[in-house]
Amino acid sequence: MARVLSEGTRGHEIQSITLAKALAHQYQLEHITVPAPWRWALPYRMMGLGQRIRSQFSESGVSSRLIISTGRQMAGVGRWLKKNSPSEAKHVHILNPGYYFQDIDVVLVPQHDRHRYPNAITFRGNLHPFNNQWFKQHARIQNKATIALFIGNPGNTYFKQQFKADLQRIREVFKSFKLFLCGSPRLNHETQGFIRGLMKPAESLWLDVCDGDNPYQTLLANADKIFVTADSINMMNEAGASSAAVTLLARDYIPSKKHQRFMQSIEYRLSDFEGLDKAQPLPDPVKELLENTDLLKRLELA
Repeated sequence: MARVLSEGTRGHEIQSITLAKALAHQYQLEHITVPAPWRWALPYRMMGLGQRIRSQFSESGVSSRLIISTGRQMAGVGRWLKKNSPSEAKHVHILNPGYYFQDIDVVLVPQHDRHRYPNAITFRGNLHPFNNQWFKQHARIQNKATIALFIGNPGNTYFKQQFKADLQRIREVFKSFKLFLCGSPRLNHETQGFIRGLMKPAESLWLDVCDGDNPYQTLLANADKIFVTADSINMMNEAGASSAAVTLLARDYIPSKKHQRFMQSIEYRLSDFEGLDKAQPLPDPVKELLENTDLLKRLELA
């Protein structure tokens, strides 16, 4: 049994659950709300934290052998839980907690972050559930070839200067394809309105729950070509896990060095704008972790 700690950030939660499913037969998801001032002080200062969060834990996870957390706040909650747990649970934390804590048994850090954390184990991109088996299970017969356009939040400058031209070029190059744009709910209202105003009646769009069910996973599994904005390492990594041709948008609008490092690491997987050839998926980061003997030994799973 693994105990997964989450403050509600969807990206963090997906990574923790993905790892829990890989390392344990069962997992218990614990949603923890950390009040002020601890939410700002974690993972460093934990004095008095237990009085505010103890009642949020379920009894069913008491005997858990693993505690899995992602993000700064849950690193602190995991430290407190391990110290106050009756079982000798191992604590695995995903992403750099910002300081070296001897009571965290394993820290998993993305390679593109280049954080010098003692004894950290690195992985590529993000931990996600989209492996070969998942793609086989979610494949569907398509009546028409599909272009998926995954839009993160690359910034107002890109939308003002380049997005309209990129969208028009996609239409011109892939005239016979069905176009489906799937955007991040993080896009502000103004940007959502701008995108909606550009879409044509025959094209499909999802920007928030008002547009129905999120089609991201269906598109990921079945699109013939994926365009994805370079601001989201998670979406780039997950698109690369498919066999679809993948092309990045807004690449010149993302100055972040860690994003640039990640893009360079998957350059061999990317296609040019008009490319449609199927590609070898990126290696599964979870499978690579499960083959890491150091990780398994430190968790006493070897």
